[in-house]
Amino acid sequence: MPTPESLRRLCRQRLVLFRRQHSPILVSEEWLVNTVQTNLSKGRFQRFATYRAKRHPPTLADYIDCVLLHGSQEYERIALLEKGDPAEWERLRLSLAHRACRMVHHFRDGTDAWEEALNFAQETCLIIFEQRYPFDVSFEVWATKILKNLILARYTRGKDILDRRHILESLDAETGEEGESLQEVTPDTKSLVPFEKIENQNLLLNAMAQLSPAQRQVIQDTFQRNLNDAQIARRLGKSKQAVYNLRHRALARLQQILTRQTAPQEKGRKMH
Repeated sequence: MPTPESLRRLCRQRLVLFRRQHSPILVSEEWLVNTVQTNLSKGRFQRFATYRAKRHPPTLADYIDCVLLHGSQEYERIALLEKGDPAEWERLRLSLAHRACRMVHHFRDGTDAWEEALNFAQETCLIIFEQRYPFDVSFEVWATKILKNLILARYTRGKDILDRRHILESLDAETGEEGESLQEVTPDTKSLVPFEKIENQNLLLNAMAQLSPAQRQVIQDTFQRNLNDAQIARRLGKSKQAVYNLRHRALARLQQILTRQTAPQEKGRKMH
């Protein structure tokens, strides 16, 4: 565990670097230090490190960059939720309800499924109101994880372990209403691929900045906001096929940029 002085110094360094490479952000040094300090005390960095260690052991600086990334993206929304903004809470409730409905359909049919979904969404909102968003994962992933845990706890209580395993697999693999997989409407850490394969989040942010505005929007909506193609198409005023084409070109472009950027680092590791 770093000392308060060393943590503040590292947070200041990462914040200065982040601000140089990106447009002005709302988060302050004090906010960053408090957020990272709280997460460290709750063991979130240790879990973050354990998850990432399979590829590249992350440093505390990597973790701070992750908090900065999500903090810059989610700061305004979280501020509105903390203030109790009715419109923001209603948007969240309806978004969760639609995700819940697809999950609940594994256990209930007909109109009861929507009623159950609304109840689960409301319960999830209450938990979110009482808990503290850690800013080290996208808000959509964090909120949906809470929702999914509620649904599984309700419907798998008392079931045989093999039955529960089948249900967990089906929630991730089967198809939803509009042809999208339930992975799209039930995001988890896998939905961050290919982004979490990048050791330095700044490389990703720099690569994203080189995309066209439309390509960048599609990537953010897909992997950070976990929207499906129909939702993204409505936001952009385009067809679902256009959204697919934009994402395909954007991912190909990102792969080219990131391969070029990470090649010197990989060469350096092999030399050492």
